[in-house]
Amino acid sequence: MNIGYIGLGNMGAGMAKNIQAYCAKEGHKLTVLDLDAAKVKALTDLGATAGLNVPGVAQTSDIIFTSLPSSKEINHLALGENGILAHLKHGATWIETSTNALVQWQKICAQAPGHLTLVDGPVTGGAQGAEAGTLTMLLGIEPSKLDELSGLLASFTDIALRMGPSGAGYVTKLTQLHLNYLVAQGIGEAMMMAAKADIDLTLLHTVLQNSCAQSYVVDSYIPKVLDGTYDPSFALGLAEKDMRLIVEQSQHLGVNLQLGEQVYKTYQKASEKYGATQPHLSVIKLIEEESGQILRG
Repeated sequence: MNIGYIGLGNMGAGMAKNIQAYCAKEGHKLTVLDLDAAKVKALTDLGATAGLNVPGVAQTSDIIFTSLPSSKEINHLALGENGILAHLKHGATWIETSTNALVQWQKICAQAPGHLTLVDGPVTGGAQGAEAGTLTMLLGIEPSKLDELSGLLASFTDIALRMGPSGAGYVTKLTQLHLNYLVAQGIGEAMMMAAKADIDLTLLHTVLQNSCAQSYVVDSYIPKVLDGTYDPSFALGLAEKDMRLIVEQSQHLGVNLQLGEQVYKTYQKASEKYGATQPHLSVIKLIEEESGQILRG
């Protein structure tokens, strides 16, 4: 079996590395493509083949994965005479692992030839999970197709869940991110209340970890505020993009996100002030500056 992988960023590099290990074990071939030659070389050093371009990778792939920054890149690679849809071999499967808008995916699916299978399979678990092969994958897929792909997906996931038909994976991912970003801003506000009352923030973190407020966001994000790094593993501009997709999805589905729209405005303000490349928890730095107090352990 020939497998293609396009997009070797923070998430894609780790997933492709684990897929290559699976291919080496099972006798399959992995072809990778990315704008960063060093990322490609890291995979070819492990035994993968370097792809020349999108049509070339698509034409040889029985299964192709993409991991891309936004719907703009997904649409660019999907459509047109040099796109994935025009060149995938007959009966191939495209598994799209990015965070994407439901409406954009529906447009792509509507243009796909009937012989192709398109699967939305965004992942959660961060770059560390991608490297370790412990991601959770949220799939818009038919049950029989999931059974067929289970061995391959297990190479880079701990959990691969069918959330429903096409588009369900994307909706689930944005639903999860909605809560993530709401809680991220919420911990900044909660920590600031405690700081203004001279409460030890490290002790507060312990309390939150052992209370009804406990969550991954509390466990992981608060230390990255207390040490002043604001978590450089994920960019503020990408967080703002996610919040935009969340708000747009809510409008598409007819849901009023009162909290989500307010948090989106905060991320927009932080991104404008600090720049899109700054760490995503700079949204809490904004709270610090507006409150006139720095949060540190």
